[in-house]
Amino acid sequence: MQKKNLAALVASLFLVPVAAHADVTIYGFLSAGIESAKATGNGNSANDYTSRTRVSDYNSRIGFKGWEDLGNGTKAIWQVESSLRNFEQGGTDDKGNAATLGTRNTFVGIDNADFGKVLVGQYDSAYKTLSGSGSSALAIDVMTNTTADNFGKTSVNGRGEARLANSIHWYSPNWSGFQLGASWGVDEARLQDNNNNSATDAKRLSLGLAYNWGALNLSTGWDRRYDTAVKANTNSIYNGAGNTPPDANGTSGKNTTMFNIAGSYKFDFGTYIGGYYEWATYDQVVSGQVKQDDWQIALGQDFGAASVKLAYGQLGALKSVGAGVNGDDFKAKQWILGGTYNLSKTTQLLAYYTKITNNAKSSANFANDPVYDSNLGNGKASLTAGNSPQAVGFGLKVAF
Repeated sequence: MQKKNLAALVASLFLVPVAAHADVTIYGFLSAGIESAKATGNGNSANDYTSRTRVSDYNSRIGFKGWEDLGNGTKAIWQVESSLRNFEQGGTDDKGNAATLGTRNTFVGIDNADFGKVLVGQYDSAYKTLSGSGSSALAIDVMTNTTADNFGKTSVNGRGEARLANSIHWYSPNWSGFQLGASWGVDEARLQDNNNNSATDAKRLSLGLAYNWGALNLSTGWDRRYDTAVKANTNSIYNGAGNTPPDANGTSGKNTTMFNIAGSYKFDFGTYIGGYYEWATYDQVVSGQVKQDDWQIALGQDFGAASVKLAYGQLGALKSVGAGVNGDDFKAKQWILGGTYNLSKTTQLLAYYTKITNNAKSSANFANDPVYDSNLGNGKASLTAGNSPQAVGFGLKVAF
């Protein structure tokens, strides 16, 4: 990240005196590549995503952040971070979403040396930040931000991860290697529960605990989405107005709960090992509860400026399903083989191969730049259950 004084920059451009009231940093990266991708195997070739060449953006972004010293070890802090990931399509992704200002972690807050940070705005949950793909110390998402990224709510691993809008967060200082975090995503909509005509409160609470001791990193997280259920014998969350009644607007008293544990260690000779486990419980709209787990193991090896990375993850069977439903149909697995080469401190070459194998009722997809075979170009874009995405690509990342 290159630090620039925005006040000085503005003054030099417009030749007017501007007083700098805070330290401001401009940061981000542009990253993209060329890949071949496909998704087949659902049993009906009409629903196949046939092999094609894509130009993929690897989660490019730009951010502005700053702070002001308030004295007594306290600072006012702020950040505006925006996605640039759709630049290869002129700013609109495969679901019709346009890149706009402040789409990523954007907040205002207070940072105290003794108490920690309090953030208000939009930010990754403590579950993700301290015990998931958002943790740079864990580094369990081995090809993060590329198509081979496998942590996300519709991916093989990290299905409890989220960026919470309308949220409040607290992160503690580092206490002898320990750090705590808590997030509260408020529900301002309070949609109606069509089952009993009451207003729902689909708030989200998230907790994270991380421990670092040299090259050893351990963590755990808990996350709950209140008044949020799944349709019977599925793992598909129903909480939006586009769903079919009677569960169109959530279900009072029904919750979705996630728990994870993770760990990693990097040896002095450059070998990295990591592991992740997640357990989900889904209350069903009518009655009962289904469960599902996922796990991943990761390996890596540094060779000077180069790194080779390998990961394997599984999404397990849907448990506690009703008669006539095969829980194994919801299984998925993913292989990731990748590598990076640092040309400089800010420029990196990268390459990867990844394949997801979905069973008959599973539609796990890439966390970044997923493939869709239905309703391409609008919010209903989806991957047919049973189709298995795979991609091979190479690209370039330039940070600033």
